[in-house]
Amino acid sequence: MSEPNETERITALERAFRQYTNRVPGLGVDVVGTVAGSDSWVHPVAGFQVRLERDDARAGVSLYVSSSYGELRRWAEERPSADRPGRESFDVRLREGYGWGDSEFDDPAELAHDLLAYMQYNLDSIGG
Repeated sequence: MSEPNETERITALERAFRQYTNRVPGLGVDVVGTVAGSDSWVHPVAGFQVRLERDDARAGVSLYVSSSYGELRRWAEERPSADRPGRESFDVRLREGYGWGDSEFDDPAELAHDLLAYMQYNLDSIGG
């Protein structure tokens, strides 16, 4: 069996996040772009977005993921404070495995779990 390519890896990661949508209130996943001719494969450059909102929808975080780039954005009805920027970029690595920042994972479910925990931490840190 051959190693998965970037398209297969990002699609597997998107599906791993999607499995949490039934268990995590306020969580949604949207594909930004698909591979030409297929609605089922996430395009590795276009990627997907994960959104996590508080129950009152007054604050949330969104995570954009492509095969080489990730961006976390925090938002609230009030403006973000100077010591807590609203946007954070980081490396995502899906060419040969599943990684972000300094972390490496064996499968997409582990990476999705870690990124979701980071999203929840950031949501909890938003005042209000």
